[in-house]
Amino acid sequence: MKKALITGASGFVGSHLAEYLVAQNISVTGFAHPRHPIDNLKDVKNKINIIKIDILNKSLLEKYLEKENFDFIFHLAAFSSPSQSFKNPKETLENNIIGQLYLLESLAKNKSKSKVLIIGSADEYGEVKEEKLPINEETNFAPASPYAVSKVAQDMLGLQFFLHHKLHIVRVRSFNHIGPRQSKAFVVPAFASQIAELEKTNGGKIKVGNLNSWRDFTDVRDIVRAYLLALQKGIPGEVYNIGSGKLFKIEEILKILLSFSKAKIEVIKDKSRIRLTEIQKSSCDFTKFKKQTGWEPIIPIAKTLSDTIEFERNKLII
Repeated sequence: MKKALITGASGFVGSHLAEYLVAQNISVTGFAHPRHPIDNLKDVKNKINIIKIDILNKSLLEKYLEKENFDFIFHLAAFSSPSQSFKNPKETLENNIIGQLYLLESLAKNKSKSKVLIIGSADEYGEVKEEKLPINEETNFAPASPYAVSKVAQDMLGLQFFLHHKLHIVRVRSFNHIGPRQSKAFVVPAFASQIAELEKTNGGKIKVGNLNSWRDFTDVRDIVRAYLLALQKGIPGEVYNIGSGKLFKIEEILKILLSFSKAKIEVIKDKSRIRLTEIQKSSCDFTKFKKQTGWEPIIPIAKTLSDTIEFERNKLII
């Protein structure tokens, strides 16, 4: 049986990845921060090995990794919110960059043969002129947030450890992914959670920010399928964009979510929810990844949004 390690296993993407790997008959060990709840793993917690560890604790990290050999390592432990990174730039940079550095140094020290996935972001590219969309892997970096800067650094650290230490590293730059369990710091669960709460009071007003931006959204369950394929079929040292290749206007996403609502809801613009450096339009060219792995997204946006709002409703019942 293949063995996999997921850092950040209790998070939004990590928990979905853990479920997917278990379904693929892969043995899973998950690193979870000692202060983070593991509620997201409730459906698989008896099927995986959960280790409470802060990856910034280098000595503990080294001690654990020297005892274990993994076929696959998915590095998902990271502060993931661009907007929140403006409030906590130091913590974002430390956690995302230094945490990954310690992980890769530990693997290099052990001369690891593991296949390692480094997760970048579409935010590395920043605002791209419309005539240059969709974005391919050759597009220049223009990081506009501390989070985006940290992702560029993680991306380049992954490349450096491949070049110098010969670690089997594949890098991906993921575009926006959504679905159940995502933090309310992100637009779709922010909408869905408000709608679910308003349904409890038979309607009311939903507060929104900028509805005129466009995003490339992919279901998280399609994304985790891509992550395993990236390590199974991706070329070490290469980088791949992962996304749907489809543009969705935020206003349209809200309309779809409201169409699922069981109450009458009025939309109210809230200036405090508008981000100063928000990217207006971003879409993915995943041709390179599709050619290498055969992957493409299969879950319709309506199902993703329906599942997300249902998840938020269920949270209010518990």
